[in-house]
Parts: sequence; C-alpha cells; structure tokens
Amino acid sequence: MASQKRKTDTFSLFKRLAKDILSPPPDLTVSEWADTYRKLSSESSAEPGQWRTDRAPYQREIMDTITDPNFEDIVIMASAQVGKSEIILNAVGYHIDYDPAPILIIQPTEQKAKDFSTERLAPMLRDSPALRNKVSDVKTRDGGNTKLQKSFPGGYVALGGANAPAGLASRPIRILLADEIDRFPASAGTEGDPLDLAEKRTNNFYNRKKIKVSTPTNKGSSRIETEFNLSTKEYYHLPCPSCGDYQPLKWEQIDFETESHRCRECGFLHNEYEWKDQKGKWVAEEPGANIRGFHLNELLSPWSKWGKIIDAFKKAKVKGPEAMKVWVNTSLGETWEEQGEQLDEADLFNRREEYEADIPEEVKILTAAVDVQDDRFEVEVMGWGAGKESWGIEYHQIYGDLKQQKIWDELDEYLSRTWEKSDGRKFGIACTCMDSGGHFTQEVYTFTRPREPRRIYAIKGKSVQMGEYVPLIAGYTRPKPSKTLLIHLGVNDGKSRVMSNLQLGEFGPNYCHFPKGRGYNQKYFEGLTAERLETRYTKGVPYQVWKKIRARNEPLDLRVYNTAALEILNPNLEKEYTLAPKIRRKKRRTASRGIE
Repeated sequence: MASQKRKTDTFSLFKRLAKDILSPPPDLTVSEWADTYRKLSSESSAEPGQWRTDRAPYQREIMDTITDPNFEDIVIMASAQVGKSEIILNAVGYHIDYDPAPILIIQPTEQKAKDFSTERLAPMLRDSPALRNKVSDVKTRDGGNTKLQKSFPGGYVALGGANAPAGLASRPIRILLADEIDRFPASAGTEGDPLDLAEKRTNNFYNRKKIKVSTPTNKGSSRIETEFNLSTKEYYHLPCPSCGDYQPLKWEQIDFETESHRCRECGFLHNEYEWKDQKGKWVAEEPGANIRGFHLNELLSPWSKWGKIIDAFKKAKVKGPEAMKVWVNTSLGETWEEQGEQLDEADLFNRREEYEADIPEEVKILTAAVDVQDDRFEVEVMGWGAGKESWGIEYHQIYGDLKQQKIWDELDEYLSRTWEKSDGRKFGIACTCMDSGGHFTQEVYTFTRPREPRRIYAIKGKSVQMGEYVPLIAGYTRPKPSKTLLIHLGVNDGKSRVMSNLQLGEFGPNYCHFPKGRGYNQKYFEGLTAERLETRYTKGVPYQVWKKIRARNEPLDLRVYNTAALEILNPNLEKEYTLAPKIRRKKRRTASRGIE
C-alpha cells in the first residue's frame, strides 16, 4: 500500500508539473511588467531606479493596449517630455521577458537607430535584471547581438532606419514599433513608403501589433496626424478639483499670471498640482474606430512645470514663426500650419530702407555666402543683431572665367574687405559659406582649404529622400584627396527658416532688413521669392517640397548659406565682433564651435 501511495504521489506531482509547464502563465500587462521588472538607468533618466507607472498615470492605458487583442494598431501623437520613448522600451522589455516575439524598431535614420540602441535600449537591458541574462553583451563574440540586432530566446529585436530599405523588407516580425514617423521619408529609396514596407512584414502573425509614435510637424504632411485622425482620437481627461467636470488640459485655458488652468464648466482656477493630483481617464472622440489613438501634450507631464512651459511660449513668440512652430509641435503636440507659402517680391522690394552707414548700428557680426555659377560668383554679405535680426549689407556679383586665377583672387580680396559703422568701427566677415555643388567643386576645395582659419568653408546641400527631414547643419566631412572641410546642409530646413523670417512684419528678432541700392534690386527679390512650398503625394503619402516658380533662385540659396554661417559660428549676439576673429589652431577641426 505504501509503495502504491508513493507511486500515486509521484504521478500527481508530475501531473501538476506538466500542467504548470503546458498551461500559459497568468495574464500580465505591459504596465504591470514594467512596475515589477523595469529599472530606469541613470544615463537616460533623471529618476533612476524602479519604474513606476503611477508617476505618469496617463501611460498605463497606452501600454496596456499593447496586450489588448481587440486592437492591432496603436497611434501616439504627442509632445516632448511625456515618456514616448519609455513606452516603446517597456513594450520591448515585456516581449523579451514575458511574451517573446520578433520585434522591429524603426527610427527616422539608421544612425538614429544606432543611437537609440546605444543610449536607450542597451542601458535598459543592462540595468533590468529580468532582461540582463536574456540578451548577451554586445562586447561578446555572440553574432546575435549587435547594435542593430539583439537576439533572445524566442525572438529578436531588430533596429533600422526608415531611410535604409534593406532593413525593412526581409524577415517577418510580430511587433512593429515605429518612432518619430513624421521624420520618415515618403519613400525608402525606390522601395516605397518605409512605414508600409515595415507593416507588411507583420502579415504572417495573427497577433501582430503596430505601434506608431511621433511628435507632429506640419499640417497637411504630418503622418502621425493622418494616423491619429483614423483612430479613436482619445484625450486624457482630468476632473475639475471644484466641480468634477472631466476635461482635457488645454493651452487656451491656462492663466499665465497664476500659472493655473481654468475649468471650462465652473470657471474656477486650479494650479497644476491640484489638477494632476486628480485621477484621470481616456475619452474617445471616435469610440467606434478600430485603431486606438492617444494624444498627449506637455501640460500633463510630471517632468514639465507649467511655469516653464509658459516661459518657453513667451520666448518662442518673441523669436518668431520658426520658434513658435517648434513650441507648438513639442509642447502642445499639435501640427503647425504654414502661413503664406509664397511671398510677394514687390512687398519686400517696397520695404527697403536707407542705412546711415555701411552697417547699421544694431549689427553685431557679419557673415557672407558665395554661390558659384559657370561665369560668376554671386555673394551676399549679411549683418546680424540681437535675436537674429538681420540686415542685408551688400549683394555683389563678380564676373569672369572661373578657370583662371584672376576671378578667384578678386573673390578673396572681396571677402577680406571691411565695412564701417557711422562712428568708424570696422567689421570683417566672421564666417563664409561657399557652395561646392556645381561644376567647380575641386576649385572651391582648393580655394577654401587654406582659408579655413578665416572660417571660409565649402558647403554642399545634403541629398535627401522624399519627405526626409534633415537639419540645417547636417554634419561635415573631409573629402579625399584635398581633405577640405565640407559642411553638409539641410537646405529645405534652411529655406523654411528664411521664408518664415521674411514673413515677419515688425522690427525685432528674426526680422529681415534690406537696404536701398547695394544690389538689392527688383531682380534680387524675384530670386529671393523664386520658390514655394508644395505638398505632394507618393503612393498616398504626403510630403512637402520646395518648388521653383522662377528660374533664378540664387538670392534664396545665399540667404540659406548665410543662416548656416551664423549657426556654425553660434555667436553671442549681445556682443559686438568687429574684425573677423582669429581661430585658435587647436579648434580648427570642428566647424560648429562658437567664436573664441
């Protein structure tokens, strides 16, 4: 009997063990996993240690929708400082540790994918014990772990750039995490929409998830706004501390003086601590949609104080349209609508002014830009003052045979001259950007290389894919064999800045002044307004492009180059720079240093 009892007990034990092994684990949501297992790293978080969803409770339902079988697509249209990247990381950690699956993270460029891997993903894998032993160290010889791929039992994390089609159309994936989709190009090379390419890779999985995240950009070409408008369009509502009416926090209800939010129902003002202390809920404008969409603005963030948001708004308003665009995108999480996409050259011509001297009193520093044509150089010298207010100083043309040394000597002499204020103070050119993209590339390199100590630099517009965002200063190289410093420009970003500034009608930050005479004739203003911003579509994906409406656009290009020269210098515009400053020898390697 005893022997039979032992056999029965052993059989029962094995039966229980088999049941535990074969049965699925109890349900666990992404937020519950993060609250239990996620550790924040010191180099990527101001609050290192155990993750707490209650710190930003609006994140809970967003994360838990990732495990909701009723929704395949999730859209997050959000400002900065609301934890978008942490939501992505928690989704990755959950699927590595608890629900293994092949995962793809897409960033706008391959370089940004590598940066995300190094700066955000690797610290999480290192500091969260539940993940540490599941992904081998990148320093080992394990081929399953590189910057752009992390293998683990049951799956892998692949990272790629939207501008690199090879990484978007190969292996099947179940979890797609597309970050900052408004910065994606409209087409990945000739392969088509990178987001569409990535989504097709999920077709083999019935339980696929596609999470699209971004801060919005321009109205009419914003991918995230388009996706959000197809979704449930949910906003996080908080109850008024006085009357209990649930409502989203809106900028137009913020009182600047008291740094409080006025209730839309009862009209009472309450500060941010009183509002944020309430228990909120997500409310859908389109509850029947099959895409779950969430909108977040910075007013909800526990890491951003309302007083600082108000100050940032006031500063952006003073600085002008470009600064306001950034503020609307990154603080309100809303798209920016461009005003007046095409300027009237006659209006600009008629607002020219008489200067009392070569240089108006408000000018602090001079820059120059050179456009290289087959039979001439076109040069514009500009003055800059406080708040990046600008003054056209002279638009000059030098004609000649660019295959002969004479015209190059004339250009050198011109860039070496000085301009005076009414009191006799002399100003030299502090930085010059010279186009190298035409028929005389090597000649430009030969000219600029020995003049780098004078901050005369070769520049070239960076080639971009349709709709791809590239900042004005997009890096630099030293092409062989000359090893000349070549600065790459995002000219579309530059044109947007110039056009925004030209629209300003009041003197002050970013306003553009033009003198009478000095080369600023009718033809100049026709060239300055020779392009307009158009929205185009490729396979249904909108993107914006600058389109020529007149043949000659050199004045617009030169304004972009001058804007780049100022950004390279990054001067203190409260200080006055007279003769062009000398550059310290040890600083010559970097084009983006400020003036010494």
